[in-house]
Amino acid sequence: MTDGRALRFGVAGMTSDHVWEMGDGLAAVPGVALVAAADPHPALRERAARRWGLPATYPDHRALLAGERLDAVLVCCDNAAKAEVVEAAAERGVHVYQDKPMAATLAQADRIARAVDTSGITLMVAYHMAFADTYAETGALIRGGAIGTPYLVRGVIGHNGPVEYGCSPFFQEWLFDERRNGGGAFVDEACYRLAEFIDLLGPIVEVSGFAAQIGHHPELPPAVEDNAVAILRFGSGALGVLDAKWGEVGEAPLDTSYHGTHGTLAVGHGGVDLWSTRDPTVPTGWTELDVPPPAGGRASPNRRRWHRPPPPSRDLCSGGAEQRYFVDLLRAGRPATGAVGPAVARAAQEAIEAFYRSARDGTAVRLPLA
Repeated sequence: MTDGRALRFGVAGMTSDHVWEMGDGLAAVPGVALVAAADPHPALRERAARRWGLPATYPDHRALLAGERLDAVLVCCDNAAKAEVVEAAAERGVHVYQDKPMAATLAQADRIARAVDTSGITLMVAYHMAFADTYAETGALIRGGAIGTPYLVRGVIGHNGPVEYGCSPFFQEWLFDERRNGGGAFVDEACYRLAEFIDLLGPIVEVSGFAAQIGHHPELPPAVEDNAVAILRFGSGALGVLDAKWGEVGEAPLDTSYHGTHGTLAVGHGGVDLWSTRDPTVPTGWTELDVPPPAGGRASPNRRRWHRPPPPSRDLCSGGAEQRYFVDLLRAGRPATGAVGPAVARAAQEAIEAFYRSARDGTAVRLPLA
């Protein structure tokens, strides 16, 4: 798509609240025209028409694709419906920018992957964290050997719950439906960390999962967890621990920590801290801190410490970097790669499925799944 004309985008499904910020981000990108939206709920169609000045709305994605000449669609329906929407778009050569995760089940994710491979469309799964400055810098440090060989990663993610967090009734309706969401808090929240871990550390080969209900979310059906922990084994031999919950009171001090043979990277709301016994190339804006001598025992030789303060707060969903990346892919005719590409998204979906099998059966589950 190098003719310089405006790219015509439709919105297919709006029951995920992420749609509004993702759509705002698209609308702000030069050379993008949001032209129509589709959803079975009239209230959502009316909101979209007002918000983005749309000349047309439709009751479902099939009518949207038949009624409009589109280059791409933003897909923000429930997880179980995504495969059908992507397949319908791919049949018409329409590119797809979709909310996370890839689907509700691995079988649905495989349908999406086949549609992408067969049609040649570009598909991007919106793992928003990939567009944070700290994500790019952390990834560069790990790949550059700043912490040596990673042997352990820890991840924490969650919020106080969809109702408490302020999710709309349209969103809550399917988040609490095991079939339409794919599970509960784990599929909703842990998918971000799984995509990150796979992107930075490589494939996961074993998952042990533990799921529970805390007991203070009466709106949840019995089978839908709000508290989950996964223990991971990577193909490299590294281990991982990941917790995801709908029940966080306040902000957790830690998002992720990567532990290697020569250092540690810790990412949290206070910024990023790097400890290393090597001489890494540290990005601009990081400050080296004094390292006091140990109170006792034997310190790692040549250990040094750097700190990167948190960047100014910005909304990754609508801030523009994510949307500009997708538009640039379409202009250049290139596929999405890394944490937002279909390969990583599919691998994250497989790990999610392994988690639920493990939690159900009480045993570790090896990947790839049969």
